[in-house]
Amino acid sequence: VRNILALRGDPPHGEDRWTATEGGFSCALDLVTYIRKNHGDHFCVACAGYPEAHPNVRKVIEDPNYDPEKNEPAYWAVRKLPDGKYEGVSPSDWKIEQEYLKKKVDAGADFIVTQLFYDLDIFYAWVKDCRKIGINVPILPGIMPFFKAGSFGRMTGFCKTVVPAEVSAAVEKYKTDDKAFQAWGVEYITKMSRSLLTSGVVPSIHLYTLNNKLVPYKILDALGFPKSKEENGKLDKFFSLAIGSKAPDKGWREGLEEKKDEVVESTEGKLQSASACDF
Repeated sequence: VRNILALRGDPPHGEDRWTATEGGFSCALDLVTYIRKNHGDHFCVACAGYPEAHPNVRKVIEDPNYDPEKNEPAYWAVRKLPDGKYEGVSPSDWKIEQEYLKKKVDAGADFIVTQLFYDLDIFYAWVKDCRKIGINVPILPGIMPFFKAGSFGRMTGFCKTVVPAEVSAAVEKYKTDDKAFQAWGVEYITKMSRSLLTSGVVPSIHLYTLNNKLVPYKILDALGFPKSKEENGKLDKFFSLAIGSKAPDKGWREGLEEKKDEVVESTEGKLQSASACDF
């Protein structure tokens, strides 16, 4: 093992709040600092970033003078809640959020993997803000494919994700047709990923699979990703971080051929926090 994604972790199952164990680390920054202090550059260490801020930082906007049409006074990554209220990140909280991310990078994180998001404008603005304050390591956008319309709202609600109107409309349209929802989702995520990969802003992408491989493979196929390690030579710079294993290639997609049109399940219910890690 030479690669570590340094995360604080989630609360134990059944508990709402995370608490540090006695004598243990209190945050991901502690872990990054420990690794570098005790192991130097032996490990490649990644940390997490939040383009829309950590869920715990996002709050309902209570200011009676807030104008959602103009976003005045300015809040970061605003979204409208089902009850008609608005939620976002205040300037002071956003400053703290970004300063903490920089501390993790300064402590020795080699690159950043982001929380899931679907709003590219917010992501690009966040990257610009990162560069402005001196966060210059590579940033991999974390993208979660669409599996089932019924569970999508639970996941994005848990993460307090800003959901574009186009995505919300598709969730409603395909709420009783998982196969059609997945097909639409492959097309949407492929378009989103291609935009990111050709933007010049990121070196690659990170797909949250939730222990499912069929939908992510369809996205990789649509992007022109090679199907085996023997095709390594076809990789361009955007995929250069994606294949590092020296293990014999036993066939990345063995047994998948007969499942091309299968409606796949994910383990979203069991691993709900996997895409909402407290990094």
